[in-house]
Amino acid sequence: MFTTRASARLLARTSLFAAAAFALSQPVLAQDAAQDAASSEDGGEIIVTAQKRAQSLSEVSLSVAAVGTDQLAANNTVNLEGLQALVPSISFGNDFNFAKLFIRGIGLSSSLPGVDPSVALHVDGVVVSLAQAQLGSMFDLERVEVLRGPQGTLYGRNATGGAVNLITAKPTDKLDGYVRQTLGGDAFLVQTDAAIGGPITDGVRARLAVQRIKRDGFGINEFTGNEIDNANQWSVRGHLQFLPTDKLSILLTGELHTENDRSLAVKFREVSFPGTQVASLTALGQRTNADGSAASFAKNVRNLNTNYDPINDRKQYAFTGIMDYAASDTIALKSLTSYRNFRAIFFHDFDMSSYAGYPLAQTNAVRTSANHWQPVFENQFSQELQLNVDTDKLHAVFAGFYLKDHIRVENHIGFDVLTNTDPYRVQFDGKLDVETWAVFGNVTYDLTEQFSIKAGGRYSWEKRKIKNNSGIGTAATGFVLDPLQWDTSKTWDDFSPSLGVEFRPNDDVMAYFNWSRGFKSGTAEIGSRRSAAAVTPFVNPEKVEAFEGGIKYSAGSLQTNLAVFYQKLKNGQFQRTFPIPNPPFFASALENAAESRAYGAEFELRWRPFDGLAIDASAAYLNSKFTKFFSKNPLNAALFGPGGAALPDEDLSGNATRMSPKWTLNFNPTYTADLSSGASVVFGTNVSYRSKQYHTEFNDDRMAADGYVMVDANMKYRHSDDRTSVNLWVRNLTNELVWAGSYAVATSRTIGGTLMPPRTYGVTLGYEF
Repeated sequence: MFTTRASARLLARTSLFAAAAFALSQPVLAQDAAQDAASSEDGGEIIVTAQKRAQSLSEVSLSVAAVGTDQLAANNTVNLEGLQALVPSISFGNDFNFAKLFIRGIGLSSSLPGVDPSVALHVDGVVVSLAQAQLGSMFDLERVEVLRGPQGTLYGRNATGGAVNLITAKPTDKLDGYVRQTLGGDAFLVQTDAAIGGPITDGVRARLAVQRIKRDGFGINEFTGNEIDNANQWSVRGHLQFLPTDKLSILLTGELHTENDRSLAVKFREVSFPGTQVASLTALGQRTNADGSAASFAKNVRNLNTNYDPINDRKQYAFTGIMDYAASDTIALKSLTSYRNFRAIFFHDFDMSSYAGYPLAQTNAVRTSANHWQPVFENQFSQELQLNVDTDKLHAVFAGFYLKDHIRVENHIGFDVLTNTDPYRVQFDGKLDVETWAVFGNVTYDLTEQFSIKAGGRYSWEKRKIKNNSGIGTAATGFVLDPLQWDTSKTWDDFSPSLGVEFRPNDDVMAYFNWSRGFKSGTAEIGSRRSAAAVTPFVNPEKVEAFEGGIKYSAGSLQTNLAVFYQKLKNGQFQRTFPIPNPPFFASALENAAESRAYGAEFELRWRPFDGLAIDASAAYLNSKFTKFFSKNPLNAALFGPGGAALPDEDLSGNATRMSPKWTLNFNPTYTADLSSGASVVFGTNVSYRSKQYHTEFNDDRMAADGYVMVDANMKYRHSDDRTSVNLWVRNLTNELVWAGSYAVATSRTIGGTLMPPRTYGVTLGYEF
């Protein structure tokens, strides 16, 4: 979907305004701190820009983890899902085409569009606001930075859980690049990564990067015989950088990502109510098609056995302009202007069986098959202006941020949603317009060489306008639109402060303490239904208060970081189940339903005991539980009947929050052996452990991922020319079966879920220049 004329005018005016602001001062240069920092190592430490200036990890008084490009490439980590094996306290799940990022027990629980992610994703400082759009590929990166805890005084978009920042590789002052060709796997993988960059002429640089992923499926549809969970992706990014003077930098970026495959469909786990009357019509032997054939689920957990193959057709592109201007040695200005467009067509057979139509227990032969059709269309425009001050004692960023986002969704569930002929389908269509602006600042002042104080604050204004077109069918009436529809808007504002201190008793040690508050906007789920008694579709903002203390040590070949934290979440935006008079006799709505608290500790170690050996390790403990949450349980069989309304709410206080493993451990040693020929061989492994984590607030074992150990390994030969390499790699060596997410499907009385990839392996041939 292309930008409208109004959007184009807004983009042009904002860009011209930003350019004019820079032109008022004499044109003199601004080198981007992120480019200077790159993903290089300084004394064995990765340099990051988490606080808007280049610092080693041991200098940053935040809980931040960084993953460099070599570590990402070692085991072919190409998406956000792979980060959870490398970074403590981050968990990744997905369902219905949604990325579910969680940090320290806080993340997105809704599976309907319109709710902001609790963990913000940025690409070169520009937010990707839609959860579905976070599922894109990671390629040609310098590093990934993960900030844990509420964010709002350093980045344009606020978040209650944390932030993930993808820092892309930028053009340099010399010709460089690479070509990497990957082959292998039981599900045959052909992956090509390539990049080239360098100077075009004086003051002009460019870089072009491409990634192509073509992979066979991890399973099949036993009904159609076609592969599922395959991959067919293209990604391309181009940078064009202008350096008209030694103080001004203008970076223009365009990127595109497409997918067209049969992935992301929910797999069958088990029936919801085995052995109960409600389950009688859903038992495998009782489900018979019109032609007399027996219906069934897939025989293999990674397969489907559905009448239709899933559809995953996604496309997103973005245009970004970043201008840096160094007004002096201590003052720099920055503008980030971006337009992003996203489209996803998602379809799967929601009942996960070969039954052509699915009868509800109370409607006998009425077919309410749960085929699910969900196209999402979104475009966003954002503008951020920054003033950075960096003196001997004062380090500060002051900024203004604006975001305009438009989301349109079609959400249909029924017997024939592809041609819309089913009279008993469910329709949750609608659109949401988001407009927000904020001003924020973060200041660190060095009172002495040993002691510094920090303060920050953010004022946010948010507006949401929703317009829905929803309805539901019954056996008596067939499908009808709801007589009442939402067409309304609401605004919120918030001030979120932060305070902190830093203490450096010597050059090797830094201790810090931070207090902060986080804010996630109020909103409404697109397609939410309206009853006569309903007053508003909106929920109020979700808020977090967090306390964190830490100590960092760096001397010689050893760096260690320890952080301990405590946080409280109020007005948590969660789904709450409630009864309705018609089948399936219950529904759910987004409400400010929950409060929770979490505490824990995170430890990270980087040690280089002798030449050739590098040890990276981390451990995290998390205790995240609800302190207030009352809801009916969609896996209680008694709810599926006319008497379900009389059931009392269950008290979920004391239950663990979603995606919150109590223990997370990671061990990543590498050893480099130098050969007499001048070549080298690197042996590496990554062992990660996660204890049990639930995918539901009810802590039902049927919707959980058991504890597991994941082992990745690689062996990389690098030629003496320092350009050619051969990397043999394997992920999930022991072929662990791990559920990434789970969902209770009301209309088919089943539990479904999505799975992390099985064992994958391959060889990557690389050439750098």
